[in-house]
Amino acid sequence: MQVEFSEIARKTLAENIQFLRKIWTSREIVNFLQDVKRITNDLENGHYSQFQNSEDDSIKSVLIGKKHIRMFFRKENEKQIKVLLFFDMRQNPEKIIELLKWKKYYF
Repeated sequence: MQVEFSEIARKTLAENIQFLRKIWTSREIVNFLQDVKRITNDLENGHYSQFQNSEDDSIKSVLIGKKHIRMFFRKENEKQIKVLLFFDMRQNPEKIIELLKWKKYYF
């Protein structure tokens, strides 16, 4: 399967890395990026159903990076999965609701 990162996924990944650089060690950042790569590889290899469903059954997610960041993704069709966004679970949960409401416009 092909894994594509949405514009918001790229933006929220960069924002999270920028924030984490302030509070994590370089090694923890490397581990976080390795988690992103490992999950992306799992998705490319068709291991989609092993991940947790969100309230919207079409969206799945997994906790990565010391279990603080949740990576959200959706199967677009039989050949493509789209990474929707990365969300730091220590943030206000209302923010993720707003991001997911806008999914039809940006994802």
